[in-house]
Amino acid sequence: MNEIKKSISLWYLDDNYLSFLGKFREIEITPDIIIFGYETALKENQHLHENYSEISEKAWVIGRTGQGDEWFLHKSKNNILFYDHNQGEYFNINRFLDMKINFEKFLKIAFIYQKLEEELDIHEELNEVEQDQFKKLVNSINEGLYERCPFKYF
Repeated sequence: MNEIKKSISLWYLDDNYLSFLGKFREIEITPDIIIFGYETALKENQHLHENYSEISEKAWVIGRTGQGDEWFLHKSKNNILFYDHNQGEYFNINRFLDMKINFEKFLKIAFIYQKLEEELDIHEELNEVEQDQFKKLVNSINEGLYERCPFKYF
């Protein structure tokens, strides 16, 4: 377990995220949700600060997808942000997709998607009723969350 040294750059980050960071190594919950461990998070955020200081003032990179897209935590709102790497370099925080959920809810959705992937490994696809139930479950975390989510399974 890493003891998180809450430096000035971490003061504004979500306490649940900092707790997670101190207890877990890098974890792949789904291929689309990989959350960095402490050392990787520090390294990635140092790179962000050195190359995109304006973005690093507003956001902290927490992970990435298997395709190279990235997950961030907005430093003042403590909302999860998504950045599609196909947009190129980070020029403006407004180009990031605000998921409108905090880190705790992000973990909830991550594990819901993990269960979906396990189910799809067994049954290949869900029927329409099951798909609707899944969408309702995701949207119960935050209204419109399924529609905002950058990955569409059906």
